[in-house]
Amino acid sequence: MAVCAAAQTAAPFPVVEVETPHPQPHLGAYLMLGSGAALIGASFLIADHANVAYDAYLRETDPANIETLYDRAVMDDRLSSTSLISGELLIVGGLYWRFLRPAHSSRLSLGLGPSRCALSLRF
Repeated sequence: MAVCAAAQTAAPFPVVEVETPHPQPHLGAYLMLGSGAALIGASFLIADHANVAYDAYLRETDPANIETLYDRAVMDDRLSSTSLISGELLIVGGLYWRFLRPAHSSRLSLGLGPSRCALSLRF
């Protein structure tokens, strides 16, 4: 009996419109990445300068110059560490801003029509 039943035609699939993402400029992210790389490179140069100042401190025999050379070595060492950490933070921030940050699209929309919801909230 099921063989003789009239076949039901399937309804056509509803057309789903896909929003194309708008291209976003990534200049800020690239500037952060470049600045971070420059700070990391500068930290190595400053660390070498701190090592030279420390070596001069070890060789110095004049008590007036010993304190000056030691203070310069400590200051350069701290500046090198600060530059390295700042560069790493800028690299991480640039990578997040370039690749992981969600696009700026409207997350709340109102759609009126027979086949749409009244309110749509996307995550």
